[in-house]
Formats: sequence, C-alpha cells, structure tokens
Amino acid sequence: MQLRECDGCVCEVKAVNNNLIATGTVRILPEEEHLLEVQDSGGHLPSLGLDTKVKLVIHLPQRLQVLAARVYISTEKFLRVRDLESYAEYEKRRFFRLAIDHSAILMPPSGMKDKNGKPLPYRLTIRVRDLSLCGLMFVSNREFSVGDEMRITMTMVNNEMEVLNVAIRRQIPWEEPGEWAYGCEILRLSSHGEQRLNAYMLEQQQIQIRKSRR
Repeated sequence: MQLRECDGCVCEVKAVNNNLIATGTVRILPEEEHLLEVQDSGGHLPSLGLDTKVKLVIHLPQRLQVLAARVYISTEKFLRVRDLESYAEYEKRRFFRLAIDHSAILMPPSGMKDKNGKPLPYRLTIRVRDLSLCGLMFVSNREFSVGDEMRITMTMVNNEMEVLNVAIRRQIPWEEPGEWAYGCEILRLSSHGEQRLNAYMLEQQQIQIRKSRR
C-alpha cells in the first residue's frame, strides 16, 4: 500500500455504515510509518473513541483510495489512525461467514424477560451455528425480540473464554420444533477482540479443511 501519494489529499472520514463523520487533509507521518493523520486546521473534527473503526476515502488526483483503519488519537484538529488496510480486504474478512456448531453461554441483562413475559435465567446454554467478524447466529428454545442486547460467552483460541456483546437483528424458525435461530450483530468489538475472533475463525476453518481431506 503506497501511502506517500496520499499526502496532502482531501479525505472523507466515514463510519463503517458509510455515514460521513468528517473531512480533512491527509498527512503522512514519516516517523510513524504505521500511522496516518487526517488534519483540520479549523478544529472541526469530532472526538472519536480509541479503536473506533473508520473508513477513509482519500481523493487522489486520478482515483479514490479507500482504507479501513482504527482510531489511535482523536482531537479537534487531527485524527491519527492505525491498522490501515484495504477496505475491500477488510469487508471480505468482516463478512466471511463460517459454519460452526459450538456450545456457548448466553447472558441476558438482569431482569430481562422473553417474548412470552417469562423471566430469563442469568445463564442460558445455546449453540452458535455460524460466525463472522460482524455477527453470528445462535439457536435457542427461548423466544427473544429483535433489538434485544445480550452477552455471549464462548471458548475460542487455546480454550480461553471470550465475551461478545450482541444485538438480535432477525429471528427465524429453526429445524427443530420449538427452537429459533437468531441472527445477531456483534457490538463494540475492540481491536484485540477482532484479532482473537479472526484467529479463532482461521483455526476452525483449518480444522474443517483437515476433516474434509480424511
């Protein structure tokens, strides 16, 4: 990725959902090769949280350069980002969905009730049936509502426990009577969490490839 040609170019900073956050001018930092800075001398840049995922649309003389990045430092006059990569590659990784069948624990918020008004226990055993960097699908005999936010705990790399914050985005009947499948969005995934989730998906993919060759 040749970043030097981006120096001095106009840049749009967007959220992952494509909403415009700010505009500024790109500055390449020779002393920090892994960082890129978007400047606004007028001091109009919004404050963004550390590790917020952003999309950079850089206007080169003859084309657009679109990058994915994470916020490193955010001030009114400059925004420094790290973990730069092609947005096309990021999208490919983010939406790649891996079919699995993994036991997990669902932890609803305290006092939450299911769709029938019954109080939910603190911990529910579920099966996670597919997984990506932006979402997952789990199966349960409990009926939830679209929009419900919960936590899911499951073992990943080296059998270490990981906690994912999720929100239910869709509900569909499952193969067995009395069961439902829930498509969920993963919320507030940190850079470290994304790396561990990516490593787990790669590990499971390799296991599936080895099994298919037997």
